[in-house]
Amino acid sequence: MRLKSLHFYIIIVYALLNFNKSVNAQCATGSPQTVTYNVGGPPATQHETYYLPQFNPSMGTLIGAEFNLTTDGFTMLQLINADDFANNFTRIVFQRTDEITLPGIGTDEVYDGTVNFPDALVGPSYNPSLLPPWEINSDYTNIWGGSAFLPPAGTTYNTTIPASAFSSYIGGGMTAVIYDIYPQFTYRSVGSHVGSNVITMATNVSMSITYTYCTNSVLPSGKLEFFAKASENSSIALSWTKENEENNILYGVEMSANGVDFTTIGSMQSKKPENPATVVKYMFDHERPAGVTGKLYFRVKQTDAAGKVKYTAIKWVDANNELQTNLSLFPNPATNGVTLQFRTPRQNNIQVQLINSTGQVVQTSRLNLNGTSQGALQFNSRYASGVYFLKIIDVKTKEQQVSRLIIK
Repeated sequence: MRLKSLHFYIIIVYALLNFNKSVNAQCATGSPQTVTYNVGGPPATQHETYYLPQFNPSMGTLIGAEFNLTTDGFTMLQLINADDFANNFTRIVFQRTDEITLPGIGTDEVYDGTVNFPDALVGPSYNPSLLPPWEINSDYTNIWGGSAFLPPAGTTYNTTIPASAFSSYIGGGMTAVIYDIYPQFTYRSVGSHVGSNVITMATNVSMSITYTYCTNSVLPSGKLEFFAKASENSSIALSWTKENEENNILYGVEMSANGVDFTTIGSMQSKKPENPATVVKYMFDHERPAGVTGKLYFRVKQTDAAGKVKYTAIKWVDANNELQTNLSLFPNPATNGVTLQFRTPRQNNIQVQLINSTGQVVQTSRLNLNGTSQGALQFNSRYASGVYFLKIIDVKTKEQQVSRLIIK
């Protein structure tokens, strides 16, 4: 099968939309905003993986996600008559099914269509008017050709991502989306037989995901910054700083397992300093829940004396992922390669994927750490300067992490 080469493109569009009152009610203050990521290009295989950028929780609280896809295809069909002398009348049917696989949605049908060629005439392989040895016809009359526009131009697929799956779309990395194509070429000959068939397909795929979110803002009394990281022990260190601090402000520390539904895990009262220019720092340690895997999301809820509520940006840590808490990259920015430094020795080997800013995997390597805490990744070529991502996968446990890398 011959397919067009793969080209990806990505566009980021910020927009402030007009929402009805029921949607506005989802944000404590102001109207919801949206950010849209577009990814597309011809699939290089019948089972192509695209990568959608995840929603950055520092932008706000995710309240909705819509996935949209547009596709069209063109297929060239050929039948070759293996009979030396006889014409062949053939009933031809071509069917094509396209499917998409998304986290939280599973596998769903994008398109299913059929085209029929009821009376395809395929000439003989050899010219019977010639004396032996017979020669192949110069006009190749033994080859029948047909075409089909499947899926037709403007074929669309749209779905809403359920809130229960938001955790797969929140973070600083990419979410994998798989596009599958299943062609089926069937034929029935009358009076002769056909030797072989050829299918050549060209497909265009354009997909986007639109995140709807409530922005995080702080009270005008001063700048508030929030930090979260996993400690060397079993706790998660949460801290925030406040400029121009005032009295009678209640800080509530909230946690979520999916980045959407938050519960309060602690609270603290504000402390106004004697010197108004002093930046006040608050610290809160949270014991990592036993048996919890994956990401945990945190934010601080700020309530003033008048009852006005604002939230900090959402921060996340990986609850039990050793790769996430123990890894550092250097040099970063990198030029010819990068060193992966773990705080503790790694017994398992890891697979490393280098992904460019359009979501294309440009290099895949395997590092055999053999009980050491350091591995060196050499770049296979001189990559263009820009932002990349290192996707690190533990070969045995399948734990994975996406880390940001700059190549200069």
